[in-house]
Amino acid sequence: EVIVPVVFAGGNPEVVSTIWPSCPKVRWVHSMAAGVDTLVPKLMALDRGPEIPLTNAKGAFSRSLAEYGIAAMLHFNKQIPRLQDNRKRKQWDRFIMGELYGQTVGFVGFGDIGQATARLCKAFGMRVVAFRNKRGLPGDEIADQMFYAEDQPDGTGKREVFRQSDYVICSLPGGAGTLRACGQAEFAAMKPTGIFISMGRGSCVDEDALVEALQTGKIGGAALDVFDKEPLPAQSPLWECQNLLLSPHNADLTSSYMRLTWDLFLEKLKAFMSPGFSGFDQVVDKDKGY
Repeated sequence: EVIVPVVFAGGNPEVVSTIWPSCPKVRWVHSMAAGVDTLVPKLMALDRGPEIPLTNAKGAFSRSLAEYGIAAMLHFNKQIPRLQDNRKRKQWDRFIMGELYGQTVGFVGFGDIGQATARLCKAFGMRVVAFRNKRGLPGDEIADQMFYAEDQPDGTGKREVFRQSDYVICSLPGGAGTLRACGQAEFAAMKPTGIFISMGRGSCVDEDALVEALQTGKIGGAALDVFDKEPLPAQSPLWECQNLLLSPHNADLTSSYMRLTWDLFLEKLKAFMSPGFSGFDQVVDKDKGY
């Protein structure tokens, strides 16, 4: 009655299509990963797939991703590469040190990951602005200023977040609605000192536009944990960008990763097996892909 695909760690979502004919009584599919952009198309193509509830590990890894976001900002703010280079050169370079206090961080996507990161940013005394699809969702009160796609469908609200921010953090999920959501127009709106941080899905970023912005100095730098193609091909020009902090989609791959996703699944399984179960509080919207 339950299918639990393990798509992370090299798992293949095609396995769901393979075993589906053997599971005529299935009533629930749960992804042990948070991202379901590769799983949803498989389910939508199956008999009864669109109707079967799909849940995921949303929220399980927000804490570690929030820490990554802070680390990426501090990497650039404190000029860590400069400090490391000074040590190698044995150079005593007493430059003016930056601080996060009083700076503006903008969020493109303000779900669980964005909100967890924003709370840490608030502890640093940062101003928080955020862009999300619609009003009335939990967490808006964390931000100092909100922009909504439903109010400005032409994208002006999103670009305003890029314009105001010293740091922009994209934590959007993958899917057709978020494809290349951060591109040339958004990077052009950024401050020349601005830092772009991506830790949602690589498909949300126009990597060619980002490379151009980095190499021409239109923005100050970027930190990427996710990419359009993974592993990142050796021929990708991203490898050559000097002002880029790059990690191999492991910002949330902590020692507690499996325990966190397993505990979340057990909570949902307990609810599923309880008498009078009438459905989950949160399910993936397959039409949106998240």
